Amino acid sequence: MGYNSHKITTDWTRQLCHFIKTLRYEDIPPAVVERAKMNIMHTIGVSLCGAELKQIKDAIDLAKEISPGSEGTATLWADGKKVSWEAAAFAAGTMGDMLDWEDCSVTGHPSAGVIPTAVIAAEVLKKSGKDLITAVVAGYEVYQRVALAGDTNIVGFNIFACLPVLMKLLDLSEEQMNQAFGIGAACSIIPANVHEITMSDSLNYLYGYRAENTITMIKTALNGIRGLEDVFDEPTGYLLQMAYQEPEWLTKELGETFMMMNMVLIKHWPANVFVQTYTELAARLVTKYRFNPDDIAEIIVRPSIAFRNWYTDTGYESATQAQFSLPYGTACAMYHPEPGAIWYQPETMKDPKIIALLNKVKADGFVEMSGMKIIKDMIDGKHPEKFMIVRMKDGTEYVESAFTHPGHPNYMLTRDAFQDRFRLETKHILSPEKIEGAIDCICNLEKYEDASVLPAFLY
Repeated sequence: MGYNSHKITTDWTRQLCHFIKTLRYEDIPPAVVERAKMNIMHTIGVSLCGAELKQIKDAIDLAKEISPGSEGTATLWADGKKVSWEAAAFAAGTMGDMLDWEDCSVTGHPSAGVIPTAVIAAEVLKKSGKDLITAVVAGYEVYQRVALAGDTNIVGFNIFACLPVLMKLLDLSEEQMNQAFGIGAACSIIPANVHEITMSDSLNYLYGYRAENTITMIKTALNGIRGLEDVFDEPTGYLLQMAYQEPEWLTKELGETFMMMNMVLIKHWPANVFVQTYTELAARLVTKYRFNPDDIAEIIVRPSIAFRNWYTDTGYESATQAQFSLPYGTACAMYHPEPGAIWYQPETMKDPKIIALLNKVKADGFVEMSGMKIIKDMIDGKHPEKFMIVRMKDGTEYVESAFTHPGHPNYMLTRDAFQDRFRLETKHILSPEKIEGAIDCICNLEKYEDASVLPAFLY
């Protein structure tokens, strides 16, 4: 390594680089390959679904503006225009998180970085389907370990979702990867989640910024920048800046255990992870018993989530606000049991019927939760059974319960369920022919010598 005033006693960074460099498609278990393909399908689906919202239309317009007059090499999803690699990554990264419908891990939303970065890079670089799948797996595995090793914020983590994907697809040397990790670490340390206070929809754009910026970071490493190596081993380089440090996670069972199988859940609904199971119960109830939500007297949730028990008398001002509200998710699922962008259109978030119903949602006790342990317990299954009791004005009572929702690692969707969800997510954006073409392409990615055919189905 170059000049450094501290003694380096570990080789965690180099182990991560070696893992990325040497990972082969043939090394990946078939179940992990299948999960990678289904994660690609789901993330693309929810990204396209969000294209109906003004926020995404604005992001697409901005992508065209930052790639003016050029016939680039990357396809704008939901639009079809060819723009620069960076511009396409910005738009797709923003789309991935807009509906809060992608995946969720102990550490945030890796798919909003891994998937758009991989699909767009494979298009630009004309990589094979096997290359694309391998890069997705590398991205998930490195992301999980870096994020578990130290607590920054969910968008800061996503730099380490995007970088490994690009390292793999661009075939960087291990030395170049090491430098790129140093650049990424220097840009990732933002130990605050401002969106949690402001509830601004700018949160979604942060994923787009990461996808865009990491392309430049990688190009910088390729141009030969030096002196940023071993950032995860340097005592003050990265982990010291975190709220806590557990560096053993960086290489824990690296190459042996695929964390994307047991630490990543797929959201079944366009809502915050803590709202998912309650939304599932609401949709089940109204679909099963076919009652009119107007006739509900009250809804009892047992137990609820205290920091998601948000009410309003006037409606929500941002999609983020609504996505983080358990009462809103419950009411919206009853009036709109077929989810989509309609959930976060301004008129829906201020619908008097939905506002009236969400204020009938009452908590009967609360789940005990604290720190990062919250989501870890959810994924491990260490949480109570949840009940929803609907009491109608005529005295009729309906009850439904569940421990978790479809898409949980212990309750994962089947391939058929992923396909049906994709059809639902894209029905207002793509033609039936393109929907089925995209499904077939993703399900058979390993057969494609050139995966750049996939974006042709995405507009």
